[in-house]
Amino acid sequence: MKRLFILCAAMFTIVSSSVAQKSMTPPHVMVVPDLIYCKAHGFTLQFNNNGHTETIPDYERALSEDPSLHAVLTQIAQLITDRSSDIVIVDIIEAINNAKADAAMAAANAGDESESVDEAIIRNSEADIIVRLQFDLVKNGPEYRVSYVLNGTDAYTSRNFAPVSGMGKPSTSANPVVLLREAAAENMDAFLAKMLSYYQGMLTKGRMVAFEIKTTSTATVNMNSKVGQYTLREQIEDFLYDNSVDGNGLERVQSGNTFLRYQGVYIPLTATIRDRQRKQGAKDIAQKLVNYLESNGVDAEYKIRGLGKVNIYIK
Repeated sequence: MKRLFILCAAMFTIVSSSVAQKSMTPPHVMVVPDLIYCKAHGFTLQFNNNGHTETIPDYERALSEDPSLHAVLTQIAQLITDRSSDIVIVDIIEAINNAKADAAMAAANAGDESESVDEAIIRNSEADIIVRLQFDLVKNGPEYRVSYVLNGTDAYTSRNFAPVSGMGKPSTSANPVVLLREAAAENMDAFLAKMLSYYQGMLTKGRMVAFEIKTTSTATVNMNSKVGQYTLREQIEDFLYDNSVDGNGLERVQSGNTFLRYQGVYIPLTATIRDRQRKQGAKDIAQKLVNYLESNGVDAEYKIRGLGKVNIYIK
């Protein structure tokens, strides 16, 4: 009863806030295998991130070589929508296919390789929340049990906010789909309440987006150049303040003559875009900033890494 009350309270709050923000849409959620699961089963890739080798999950290989994995992820998604049918589930296979098409187009246009495969998949999912699943099937004599960990993470920052774990009851069935559904169902109300509470926090505080603005070798201006009444640095800072939630995050900045690097600026989830109230992402802010700079005679372009990292290049 207590769990049901918490879940209902969270849903009431998010619905109330959604009404107040007019066209606010519910959270988009994608369920993926955790990196721990991928490492344990050999489903990983190596990625060179500015000279540092990182191990990242190979979602496509995991889904093609583990026949039960997609069904397991779908069961977790079903448990979520059984309790809140308004939540939009993004299928990981759809996100992978979109990322592959995007990569093919980028390669044809000499695109760079600064974005990792998993970042590209998350960017193409356009999810608000990523649910990462780790599970193990444990055999004890003729019986099986499943242990699991569910981690809710912010799709923009990868920040964990709703970890839950559990162990299923012994069963003679070795089907991980059935065992995981039964085990995870016990904690799903609490997990969903945490997830909706986090999303509700984003409705009021905004979502965090990292910005890195650089001048290229061909640029005729730097951060201290006058652009109209103010310097380029001041113009960018004022723009981000006007397009953030009360300027939150602007104080966490590193700067030099040729760059500005913001750890995370909190942008509203909704904004007026082309005269319509819409859900807003990092790419919308990036495009607005490029348009703003160009209106001040500064040529620029942007690239998004994942969902929450914006790179602006001043040419």
